[in-house]
Amino acid sequence: MDLPIEVPAGGLNWTPRPKGNRILITGGTGTVASLITEQLSKSYELVGIDAAPIENRDFAETHKADLGDDALLDRLVQDADYVLHLATGAPGGKHGIYATEMDATNRILASAIAHGTRRVILASSNHAAGWPERELIAGTGKGHVKPCDLPRPDGLYGAAKAYMEALGRFASDSSGLPVSVLRLGTMRNSMSLQELIDSGEMPHLGFGEFREQRLRRTWLTGNDLVEILLEEFAAKEPYRLRYATSSPCQDQWDHTVYSG
Repeated sequence: MDLPIEVPAGGLNWTPRPKGNRILITGGTGTVASLITEQLSKSYELVGIDAAPIENRDFAETHKADLGDDALLDRLVQDADYVLHLATGAPGGKHGIYATEMDATNRILASAIAHGTRRVILASSNHAAGWPERELIAGTGKGHVKPCDLPRPDGLYGAAKAYMEALGRFASDSSGLPVSVLRLGTMRNSMSLQELIDSGEMPHLGFGEFREQRLRRTWLTGNDLVEILLEEFAAKEPYRLRYATSSPCQDQWDHTVYSG
């Protein structure tokens, strides 16, 4: 199932399903999922899908399958009240990115419209508007970004996330499907913030004061992300885009929720 090449004159028909508590999570073995499922499972029935086996017992139901399995994906979306699209194809290079950030997002949104999903939450990234930070590092800009600014990606991954955001906006505008886009900050399940600061990861940030300041303001804990997700599940606006970190008061990323 795909979004239409062009929307018919009357738009697309989305009718919300009766309220329930079932969440479909793509990327069920990923870092982000591992940090949020324990809390979410206390109030929601979690269904996970991933190309790798999901051993996390917080899930009530798991599926070892590729998101390219269109029939399975459509069935899982049909049974879900909410969809949390966390999967990324980045480890697979450009083909993985095309398959997951772009094609799978298209099909998830199309199924969500058809089956009345109450809200789809798309895991975007700060890299969708990452170029201002590169300017900040180079001393040629202040690095300030608002969620209503045009995307300025800093690589193919960021460009794919910007495409994901555009698909979400299109699906919401054309049908009324509630869509939330979260530009996620930095999350790790295998190290603390200080360990990340001291590590060799993300060498483009350097190894001095800027690196520490940047990682401290972009760090996102699982607890804080769960709070953000609960806000999105309860939101009324049909389209919402926001940055998601544990430090909402900062000069670089404006954490205002854009719903225009």
